[in-house]
Amino acid sequence: MEAQKELDAKRELYMVRMARVREVEEVIAADRARLQDKLVRYYKFIQENEIKRTRASRKAVTEERIKKEREEQIAELTQRLEDLNNRREEMRRQYDLYAKYQQYLEEVLQRNDCDEYQSPRDIIQRWNTLQENTKVLQRRKTQLEEELLRNKNSLNMKRQKKNNESVDLQNQLNELQATYESMQKSIKIKQDELERCISQRSTTSRTVSHVRMACKNLYDRCIAWTAPYSGRGKFEAREADVLYQLHVIGDCLRDFQDVIAAHQQRRQQQQQQLLLQVAESHAAKEEGEE
Repeated sequence: MEAQKELDAKRELYMVRMARVREVEEVIAADRARLQDKLVRYYKFIQENEIKRTRASRKAVTEERIKKEREEQIAELTQRLEDLNNRREEMRRQYDLYAKYQQYLEEVLQRNDCDEYQSPRDIIQRWNTLQENTKVLQRRKTQLEEELLRNKNSLNMKRQKKNNESVDLQNQLNELQATYESMQKSIKIKQDELERCISQRSTTSRTVSHVRMACKNLYDRCIAWTAPYSGRGKFEAREADVLYQLHVIGDCLRDFQDVIAAHQQRRQQQQQQLLLQVAESHAAKEEGEE
């Protein structure tokens, strides 16, 4: 009932507006008739004045001034008539738009099976609510896109950092591997020399001195390499003992093997962490797109 009353009220309002439009049209028609009558009389007046001007040249200046005033008045009235016509057309267009909109709202109310909308005002409020929700979702979408871009940049920076660290570790590992191989070759050479010396059972002091010097050189190199990291090699009282020196050299080789194994294990852990971060980033990206 309220919707019907509101529709009836709007119909009455439209009828009043149409009545006003008709009144304006009647006024415009009356003004147009008066203007046309004035134009006819003015043209007649001009003709009479033209005849009189031939008889009374002294009134030429006055008649010219009157003519200009009349022309200005005609132009003003013509412009006013044009404005009134434009206003009438604009009011007619507005009326047609209002009528179409009213018809559309009535059709929507007729198709409203679940009585969701009781009046055209409810439809307009629902449309405004949907517009506000659309704006909120658009702002949220922009925020998520900006956050995703920041996460991508951060992930790229971390990935680059991990790559640099991996390259540095690989370089260190290569250096240690080269040092280890060099030491192995040197020790193998010295061991071969020692075995040859032992197999020959040389009793010369020169051969023993060479063996001792070789062991001492390897021992000194091991002490120099391992001194910054451990306390091994600080027992100067046993430096002259060849067996002790060989024992220290063997410990040094085992330490290098342990360092290489630790570096390889650390590299594998870093690669696993990097793969895990990349997987988490892809998962977060897929959740953001959903």
